[in-house]
Formats: sequence, C-alpha cells, structure tokens
Amino acid sequence: METKTITRHLNRLLLDPNNYRFIDRPEYKFVSDEHIAEERIQQRTTEFLKGRNNENILDLIDSFKTNGVLRQDPIQVRPLGDNFVVIEGNRRTATLKYLYEQFQQGMDVGVLTEKDFKSVELIELQGQDRRHELIAMGLNHISGKKRWSPVNQTRLIRDLLEECNMTEDEICSALGITKHYLRRSMRTLSLIERYKNSDYGDQFQTDRYSIFEEIIKNTALKNWLGWNDDQHAPSHLDREERLFSWISVTEHVQRDEETGYEQISKLEPIVTKSHEIRELAKFIEDEKALIRMEENRSVTIGFASSEAIGEMRLHNAIDNIDSEVNAVLRFNDYLSNDDYTRIGRLKTKLERLLPSSKEIHISSLNSSVEPRFQQVSKHYSNLNIRRYRKISGLNIEKLRQLNLFVGKNNSGKTTLLEAVYLLAQLNDLNAFLNLERFRGKFFRDFNALWVDRNFISNIDIAGHFNDLETQVRISKEETQENIDRTSYISTIRVDANAGDDELSSYVHLYLNREPELYYQKAQKLCRSAFSSPYRYNDSILREAHACAVKNKRIDEIIDFIRCHIDSTIEKIELLDIHGENRFFVTSKTHDNSIDLTKYGEGLQRIFEIALLISYCSNGILCIDEIDSAIHKGLLVRFAEFIQRLVYEYNVQLFLSTHSKECVDAFSKAQQENMMAFALETTQDDVVDFRYMEGEKLNELINIIDLDIR
Repeated sequence: METKTITRHLNRLLLDPNNYRFIDRPEYKFVSDEHIAEERIQQRTTEFLKGRNNENILDLIDSFKTNGVLRQDPIQVRPLGDNFVVIEGNRRTATLKYLYEQFQQGMDVGVLTEKDFKSVELIELQGQDRRHELIAMGLNHISGKKRWSPVNQTRLIRDLLEECNMTEDEICSALGITKHYLRRSMRTLSLIERYKNSDYGDQFQTDRYSIFEEIIKNTALKNWLGWNDDQHAPSHLDREERLFSWISVTEHVQRDEETGYEQISKLEPIVTKSHEIRELAKFIEDEKALIRMEENRSVTIGFASSEAIGEMRLHNAIDNIDSEVNAVLRFNDYLSNDDYTRIGRLKTKLERLLPSSKEIHISSLNSSVEPRFQQVSKHYSNLNIRRYRKISGLNIEKLRQLNLFVGKNNSGKTTLLEAVYLLAQLNDLNAFLNLERFRGKFFRDFNALWVDRNFISNIDIAGHFNDLETQVRISKEETQENIDRTSYISTIRVDANAGDDELSSYVHLYLNREPELYYQKAQKLCRSAFSSPYRYNDSILREAHACAVKNKRIDEIIDFIRCHIDSTIEKIELLDIHGENRFFVTSKTHDNSIDLTKYGEGLQRIFEIALLISYCSNGILCIDEIDSAIHKGLLVRFAEFIQRLVYEYNVQLFLSTHSKECVDAFSKAQQENMMAFALETTQDDVVDFRYMEGEKLNELINIIDLDIR
C-alpha cells in the first residue's frame, strides 16, 4: 500500500469507533463506514478514549501543552469521503480535539498555537486495503512499544487470518511474531470465547487473559479437558463447565427445610491468578483434592489435600539433606569411626532412591533418549539461525537431502553445521556442552570456567522438520534455586519447542567441580551426529558400529573399502583389548589383526563417515570438512557411495568443504535433491550466502568450470 504525508485541519479527522482497544467493552458495537461520521458515534468514541474526567489522556494533555505536537510519530489515516478516519493515533487525536475546544474557549493550551490544530501532519494510507490497516496497527500495538491488552492483540491477529485471509507465515513475517505465539494466542482466544458463551460469560474481563493463556499452556489441564488443538475445543464439556465455575463468581443456594425459604449467596472465584492455574494443574487428576478445593474455595487447601504435598515434602527433605551434607563436609575433621559407620548406612539408604530420582543426569542418558521421529518423510526444509556465534538473522530455505556448504576459512561453515546439530538435539544440553568441549579442545577434563567465559551471547535457532516447527534457545543466567553455591559460576539453560511441546533443561557450572545437568523430560528430533576430522567421538562410533552390525550394514562398508582402497582387508571389528574398545583390521597380508589407527587417515575417515550414515537412519548427519584426508582421485566414487547410503537409510546430510574438487565430485555424483550454498562474510561482518541446485551447478561446471566458492 502506498502512503503520503499530508496536512489537514483537525476537524476533518474522524475517530475510529472500531478501534481494537474498544472491542472488549460490553457496550461495544461494530460501526460501518457510512455511520462513522455521525455525531453520536464520534461523541461515544471520544468518551471511550478520554475516559472519566480525561483520565486516559491526562499524560498526553500535559505533554502537548509542554512540548507541542511531536513529529516523530505522525497520525495514520485513511480517506472516508471528504474526511479521514484515524487508523493509528486515536488517543492523540482525541487529546488534540479536547485541547482545540479549550483553545476556542480561550483556555490555556501551553505552547500550542492555532496552526497545530489547523495543519495536523498525517500519513495517509491510500487504497482500501484492510490488510495493511491491520498490519499498521499490529506493528504498533502487538510488536511495538504501545501494546494493547493481549485480548485485543489476539483479535487483530484473528481478523488478519479470517477477514484478510492471510496465512500464518504472512502474519508472522508482517508483525514480527512467532508461529508458536500466533497459534497459542488463537487457542487462548477460542477458550475465552467459549467462556463468554457459557453461563459465566458476562464476568469476563480483559485482565483475566493470562488465566486462560495459562490453561492453554498447561499440558496437564489440556489433557484433563481433552483439549483438541486443531478444533480449539475440549472433548470433556462437563469438565470445561466445572473449570469455568472455578474462575467465576458462583451462586450458592441454601434452603431452609422447615420453611422452604431459599437464600442465595455469592461465592467468590476459587482461581483469580494465573499462578494458581499452575498449582491447580499439579493435582487436577486427584478428584478428592478437587472436591476439597471446591468445599473450601481454596487452591491451597486442594493442593495440601493431594499427593502433590508428598512431592513437595520430598523436595524439601532432599534440600535439607543437601544442606546438612555440606555442613558435614565443612566439619569433617571431627568425624569418628562411629560417624563413618553411620555415614555408610546413610549411603546405602540413599543409593536405594537413585533409580526413582525425579531429576535425570543427562550424561548417562544420551543413548537411551528415544527420538521423537522413528520414521521421517520430510527432513529440514528450512533453517533460521537467529543467533549463534558469528551468525545472526540467517534464514536458509530450499534445503535438500544433501546440502553442501562451501566457503573460505572462517566463513561460518562449522558454525552452521553445529546449529543444525543443536536444533536436532532439542533440550539435550549435553550436546551443546560436547560441542563446547571439542571447540575448546578439552578431550578429557571439562573446563566449566572456559565455557562460562566463552558464552558471549544467547543462542536462538529455529527450523521446520518433518512438518514440525522446532526451536532451541540457549541462555546463561544466575539461578535462583536453593543450591550449594560453593564454587558456583553460572547456569546455562536450554528451552526448546517441538510443535506444541515445551522442553527445558539446565546445567549448573562450578569451579573445580563437575557440572550438574538436569531435566524432567528428554527429547530429540531424530538420530543425529556431528563428524569432524578434528573431533573424535569414540562412544558414538562404538554405538554406530553396533547398529551397523545389528542391521547387517557393515558388509557394504567393508566392500567399498576393499574395492577402492585396500583389497587385502577382510573385516573390521570392535574388540575389547585390556578393557579398552578399539577397531581392529583383519587383513590377508598380516597374521594378526592390526589397530585401525595404523592405517591411513583416509581409510579411517571413510569408515567413520559410512558408520555414522548408517547410524543416523531416518535422521541427520553433519560432516565438517568432508574431503579431509581423502584423495581427490577417490572423491567421485566416495560421493557416489555416500549418495547410495543416504537414499538407502533416509539420511539428510549437511556437509562443509573449501575444496573445488569436492564440490565438483558431489555435483557430478548427486545432482538430484542436492543444494550447494556458498557462504561469504560481508564488509559488515555479516554471514550471507548464495545457493545453486545440483543439476544447474553440474551443468555450469561442465560448461564453464564454474567455481561456486
């Protein structure tokens, strides 16, 4: 929509009676364009905006009288006949109209002059496009500083969806909001409207929006209601009615049996704050506790009557144990033999509790966490690295099954691959810490202080995987939990979204102590791995080898090595030698098996990559410097081998290289379903990219020997 700057007399400006700040008022009624200019409509709108005794515009009155009309934020209007309807700036317009009346009556209006009323600077939106009007308001009152109430924000979003037929992606892009926020807002609004259509509907007030939002956010309550996110409705209507009664004023009828007289009294709502919704959710499945809550009109009593109180006492007991153990450590010089005996008995008791511990140590769980998707029909279609290391605001679309990233040193290739890997791991913080360990070249001892000092900025990565919106945010904070703060440094936290699932985990970092990693629920998107010639992960290679043997995939890997690298090799096995697991090679030319590390780097690299592709079946694999240690004469056959494995095991590959020979090899071997991305750093130190599909790239390489790097 086109705009132009104009000046018009204040009298030609019409206040908007359909402004979103009004629509939650009980007396609000929609006004069509043909009636907007009517005096009674304008008078009612003025009263809405000014409030009783001008309470809503007192700040603007003082500002205009002191500073005049500031030009930084012009009033936005649309034409209506000979006049103009205010789209953005209704409160300012109402204030100017009030002050103009004062001016005409000879009253003090401060620094304002007649010109300020006769030549008001305006931005005219030309054309009758409802979509652009709504977006203009949304940018100010949803994404901007002058935010409306959440209810009014949400109604504007719904109008963009239903009235203007905009897609979710278009709205998110226009208003700068996330799809997760948009969908949650729509579900919250649906629940509010269901409430307003209930027997308690006349009690709804805008400031209670957070209660309904908390219900929609809470998984336990949604399950109890049988809430369907697609239909925006519960299956248990009786429970919905019961929930509505808890957040409403209700009537209690008391009947005198002798006289038959009925006395009706008002009962205040049980739930009045959003945090009480969270408390309620803790015992929502405990019917006895719910009845106690209703009888006493108290969430607190309901909670105390439930099994949840047992959980609270358990946590308090654990906190007390933690505190007292620290006291024993401080005064351990006074320990006697009897004390050691008692400590031994306590240790035995505590060990019995470990299997049922509510908090799970991540480092022992990586391999046991089942991926969300066992089968994948669509891998990553796009990746949005909002912030990770040197990359910010990088949105990569058109991802394919094989994605090749090329560029000079320090162009961001490794960082991009790490971002892909982190997003696939969701709330597995151990994945992030392992990346930090490798970057810092801490292959044994983990340096928590190094991680803290090198965590410069928060991480925010999003993407679309298998038709699911995903996001990972990693931040550093100082925990408010009651923990032992001896040698405490900081806490790193990860919050992830997989569709509507919200996952979180955290790690407490200590100086000269192992970090403490915790989460309540672990989830990752799919099988995934990160491979680099500079990082050796023996644990995942052992798991990958076991997977390849179990699924009878090891033979085709050995066949390729035998055919193209060393024809004497018969098998490669994982053997336990003096308590250490090592890969050993059986060869026709040696009587005894030989450690794989005695062979060339190229053979080791190919074996490792092939194992990881097999391991990442129905998942993703990130390989940094794919061509490292591999002879250029073998690159095409190696690329063809990878192509075959990728299709066979349904793996999405993300590869990096700075070699033209490698780019040429992969473009020749895999033209279909391949995309090449050339990363570059601008003069402003911003990472950007160019891309080209595999078929087009191969064609240009053959014609003009194109170098995409």
